[in-house]
Amino acid sequence: MYIREDGTIYFHEWDRPFVAKFGEYTATQMVLAFQTEHRGLPFLYDTHQLAAFLQMNRKRLFDLVKQVDEHYDRVEIVQKNGKKRVLHVPDGTLKAVQRQIQRNILMHFLPSSYATAYIRRRTLVDNAAPHVGKRYLLKLDITDFFGSIRFAQVYRSAFCSPYFPKQVGVLLTRLCCWQGALPQGAPTSPALSNLVMKSFDVYLGEWCRRHAIAYTRYCDDMTFSADHPLYMVYQKVQTMLEHMGFSLHEDKTCFVTRASRQCVTGLTVNETVLVSRVYKRRLRQELYYAQKFGLADSLRHTQRGKFFTGEMPDVERYRNHLLGQVGFVLQVEPENRWFQHARNALKTMR
Repeated sequence: MYIREDGTIYFHEWDRPFVAKFGEYTATQMVLAFQTEHRGLPFLYDTHQLAAFLQMNRKRLFDLVKQVDEHYDRVEIVQKNGKKRVLHVPDGTLKAVQRQIQRNILMHFLPSSYATAYIRRRTLVDNAAPHVGKRYLLKLDITDFFGSIRFAQVYRSAFCSPYFPKQVGVLLTRLCCWQGALPQGAPTSPALSNLVMKSFDVYLGEWCRRHAIAYTRYCDDMTFSADHPLYMVYQKVQTMLEHMGFSLHEDKTCFVTRASRQCVTGLTVNETVLVSRVYKRRLRQELYYAQKFGLADSLRHTQRGKFFTGEMPDVERYRNHLLGQVGFVLQVEPENRWFQHARNALKTMR
């Protein structure tokens, strides 16, 4: 269906079961009332409309839902620390469906103000800034964050609402899960994780505010800061997470005082938000060699295999990689003259 500029409703073929059930007048009033209250969200009363929304017929929809776990590929990536991270990445068919859900449904649901990852116009700086200049800092990490978010949590947080009848909500949830959990690698998982954590964020954030504690969450990384000790925070967060089926990654729990370098998601916050000196020193050195020897010879000298196509250095990909790193520094420190000049030099470097 679609709504004309004059406000009248035009029903399509796939809307017939819905119209037949309620009659054209009542069906029209239902759609108009829904659009008035939930502007932008698709009206999905039944599986006929859901299939049309996902640009497929009902048989294909039910086949996809039934076999959804088979539409994922297992991908292993090696992290900087040498450990492997396992992703479950949807194939082209399922990814197209998930992107439709992400763009036209999930983007309409706002996460909490304490969440800073995967949200348009929120950055690492937004995650770090509330913690600048505090005497005490506490960093906590959730173990297997995406994999610990279960089907029921996704359904309750995103698709069990006045917007979706139960059958539609269950099917949407099934299309976003792998083996009953949230897959790391699906385009819908980041937004869904923020919605699952929304009630946690709001309750904990308000509790922290009453106790003069700053709180932000960047995906599975939680940061707390205050001018008084934070030991009670650890106990409270641990208890709340256990009730939700999560556990803390004990090896990543970190208490830091202002006497040490306080770092939040890669940014230093002791006095102001800055990129760490180690990161900038390494990047300056890499840029120095690139400028002295040229991008191609610099790659040959350092033997960075991921920037080679066969035996040939991929200069443009390496240039874009360096520009991205310089851009990150300038996003945090826009007045940094050294990196401003480096960015300009990179654009013409051979």
